[in-house]
Amino acid sequence: MAHASSRPLTKSISLIVRKAELSREQFNARWLGEHGPGARRIPDLHGFVLGEITQDPGRAQSAAGHSVALDGVAESWQPEGVDRAAQARENALVRDWLGAAPSYIGAINIFVTREHVFAPPKRGGLKVMTLIARKPGTSHEDFVRHVLGVHGPMASAVPGLGGYVLSEIVRRPQMALPPVPGLGDVDIIGTSWLPLDPSERTPDTPERRAWLADGAAHFGAFQRHVMVEHAFVTPPN
Repeated sequence: MAHASSRPLTKSISLIVRKAELSREQFNARWLGEHGPGARRIPDLHGFVLGEITQDPGRAQSAAGHSVALDGVAESWQPEGVDRAAQARENALVRDWLGAAPSYIGAINIFVTREHVFAPPKRGGLKVMTLIARKPGTSHEDFVRHVLGVHGPMASAVPGLGGYVLSEIVRRPQMALPPVPGLGDVDIIGTSWLPLDPSERTPDTPERRAWLADGAAHFGAFQRHVMVEHAFVTPPN
């Protein structure tokens, strides 16, 4: 139930592991079959996208380190200050929608973020989400300042890039469910999009090589997760 809002939007990113006793198919039946469609009835939700983890076609060429096993990633956009817990106390739809999660989610980490769009997403293919940590000896503040002030703008100059968004972490809510085991440090989250046709992917250009070199010079450990997008409430970008 999306409505126009004059308040700035925040984006919440949820990294999810299913309950151990559920198969992937059983988890998806609940998560994609029930939770996703249920989002359309939730007030103050300006975008809701579930990412179904799939095989990474670029893993062999990536410098990403070991990635923890995830079963899904949820992204939701809402105006700043929306209190879901307060809504749940007053709205049975919200209460039931949120209350069902512990029956199929075994572990979760949530990041409340501020979104920075450097290349508009070209949806319809695969989404790549990168959980990025700084190098040792660099402060979180200096690292984020460089990524947003230098690395992100460099992406804007890369010909044929299918979208690049950086999500600046502003809050990490504590959840009743356990956190994702072995996740490690995350300083900022990057998202890009890949077309399904390999011939349409970003060409090798000097701008792309310079952008990748900047990442190699400043990123510490990072994890890469590839997913199929399921948009239940169309996101704002």
